[in-house]
Amino acid sequence: MALFTTIVILLAATAAAILTLLRRRSPISLPGYKGEGSLAFLHDAKAFATKPIALIQKATRQCGDVFSIQVLSVYNVWLRGNQLNKVYLETREDVWSFVGGMGLFLNKIIDSGYWDHYRVLLSSLSRYVSSGPAQRYAATVSVEETQKAAAEWSLWDAFELFDTVSYLVHKIIVRSLMGEDFYEHNAAELFNLLHSMEADIGSLLSFILPDWVPHPPARRLLKARNRFKEIFMERLRERDGQERSDVRPLQDYVAFTMEDGSTVPLKHLMPSHHTMLIFAAHTSTAASISWNIIALLRHPNIMKQVISELRSMPEGEESLLFQACIKETSRYYCGMKLLRLARENVCIPGSNVNIPKGAVVSISPYLTHLDPENYSEPEVWNPLRWISNERKIVQIDNKTDGVKYLPFGGGSHKCVGEKMAMIMVARTVATLLREYDFAWETEDIPDKTDFSNLNFDKVGTPWLRGGSTTPHDKYRRLLENYNVCTADNVTRLPSPSHAPSANRNVGTTAFVTA
Repeated sequence: MALFTTIVILLAATAAAILTLLRRRSPISLPGYKGEGSLAFLHDAKAFATKPIALIQKATRQCGDVFSIQVLSVYNVWLRGNQLNKVYLETREDVWSFVGGMGLFLNKIIDSGYWDHYRVLLSSLSRYVSSGPAQRYAATVSVEETQKAAAEWSLWDAFELFDTVSYLVHKIIVRSLMGEDFYEHNAAELFNLLHSMEADIGSLLSFILPDWVPHPPARRLLKARNRFKEIFMERLRERDGQERSDVRPLQDYVAFTMEDGSTVPLKHLMPSHHTMLIFAAHTSTAASISWNIIALLRHPNIMKQVISELRSMPEGEESLLFQACIKETSRYYCGMKLLRLARENVCIPGSNVNIPKGAVVSISPYLTHLDPENYSEPEVWNPLRWISNERKIVQIDNKTDGVKYLPFGGGSHKCVGEKMAMIMVARTVATLLREYDFAWETEDIPDKTDFSNLNFDKVGTPWLRGGSTTPHDKYRRLLENYNVCTADNVTRLPSPSHAPSANRNVGTTAFVTA
């Protein structure tokens, strides 16, 4: 009897131990952010659309480094911290899908079948933008378009920086990547289509409703997509009709894809591909240029030194401090989130938290870059943090202690156009600083402007919210001015090959509104 009792006790103890172990190993439920009040779900949706950073920070304090935020019909999961950034970026595409995440926004502006050939198209883009001729051409176009635009800006009383730079960047992208024919015939219309799609794709309806629901933003997106396709195919038909001897040199990416054996069969998807390309390249590039100018205007001593160094150097060369300014701006102002769609249930290593299939999984480059554990005084714009004692640009180690610097994403989905984008940013900002002086329109602008009021509605780097004029009025005025600027009777500034490298005559001061 005693032996039987002992065996029962041992079996019970073993069973209890096994159950305890199973409980410890079983995934626990995902912590969910709980807002306040009976209408919290509506307040949370509004906060996610207008003040997402504050909401994510509040959820982190409440739930920890892994949590969910329900935004109406969308189940958002957020991962916080360098190690979880690393887990996120290293997770396979078939588990957490970049294509699925971006498709939540972009499916409405691309044709069906595009994602099936996405890897082939992305590979062709990578080969093109990595080539020396393409990068040199983009650098030349960036300088020439900046000189032409700045000559016009200097005639205005003042200009709003983000909107004005936006069209400049658009023309650089269209001319260098799509070609002179798109640039000459369609730059203005493509710009209007871009901003129309950008506004509608960032709407809350586009985020929470499925693709098949014909809500107003979706209808406008379809109309804009079809018009973009018409323009693209019209230009291709003109190129096909040219005699071979009259074809332009293989400079633009459109021509490259029409010569590449892997992409020639995908001609029908090229309008979607170039729509994606413009979206990926435009918003963040325009924002980066604008924020660099604003940051320097807010730090006049640094601006004075950068200008002095650039104006004493040959065209095309960049001072160490200038490079540090560009890198610090990339840290300080970057995208709020990366999106991926969970294709299957995943247990987060080390936490036993289960991420369910169907969730939208995100990390935040913006909050990573403002983490005091990653950067001292992260809310201070300080380019000197990037200059080492050896007078070199500091390179961040994203392997040892997790990922803490990701302005262009990371892992297998790191932006293939990073080098090209940085060429455009650096050449544009350097040209502006070399040849023009900049000042605020009025002295009180820095004091009355809330530079932390960021607009995260756009895909990529945020813009500054504000301005009393509606966007459509701004763009119409801007395009009218640019139509004058591109007329034959406008005199360009000297081209890079003829401009003096030092002691140059600096153009009229350009006055900037925030």
